[in-house]
Amino acid sequence: MFYIPFAYYYVVRLGTLPKLLSWMLIYLMPTAFYSAVGYSGPWPLFALSYLLVLLATFSLYECGYIINDTVSVRREEQPAIRLYDRNLSHFARWQACILGARLLYALTALLGLYLLCRDTTVICHIGLALLAMCLLFALYNRCRSRNNVWLYPLLVCSRYLPFLLLFPHPRTIYLLLFLSFPLLNALERFSMPRYRWPLMRTLMPDEPSKTRFRVAYYILLVLITTPLILLTEHSWEWLLPIYILCAYRIALALWLRTHHPDNYLNG
Repeated sequence: MFYIPFAYYYVVRLGTLPKLLSWMLIYLMPTAFYSAVGYSGPWPLFALSYLLVLLATFSLYECGYIINDTVSVRREEQPAIRLYDRNLSHFARWQACILGARLLYALTALLGLYLLCRDTTVICHIGLALLAMCLLFALYNRCRSRNNVWLYPLLVCSRYLPFLLLFPHPRTIYLLLFLSFPLLNALERFSMPRYRWPLMRTLMPDEPSKTRFRVAYYILLVLITTPLILLTEHSWEWLLPIYILCAYRIALALWLRTHHPDNYLNG
């Protein structure tokens, strides 16, 4: 799991098929949709370009998770232990190989992307965005205090941004992608027990209240963005990911009224 892209995130952070499907809906769906807005070339070429950006982005982002779970936890008073001792020992012995392999995945993906688009400017922009993402995660892992929660919104956005650098996009697309999930995820971070801020104590006083907050967030988002998009004469189709996520959160909240899966809110 240390060496294979996406394997670490699935095994350690997700762990179940339903959570994987949820991740695909909240990450892959909006990034693919908004990245494709305005694209007019062959769709197989777009799909391959998207997958290469995904490979480069998540191979490096998983490094942040790995370092968080193996190194940063040592500096916490009440760490969240996600790995077995054998995993920690393996990383301590082979960390150069593990991180080097993931860097190689990212560089290979960027090279493949360059061979597809032959646009040095695009590759440089995506490369700089990935570098900024890595630096943010390194800073986040280094700052083990209550205040590092303020870095989290930037960190979450950093793993969405590279997809919009493939092709030119209107500024509204950047905003909609940010609203589709990163903003919600950042707000929830402020509600975690170790970070809970006064306003978040009111909106999300405990972990189960997150489900209700997610529903309220998307309903409010739909009510605000729909008239604004129509008034500005943008295409209503730009809101499809938000509509889908709203329907998903409502359906999930209704399902959870009669079902109580283990570790639903744990990640």
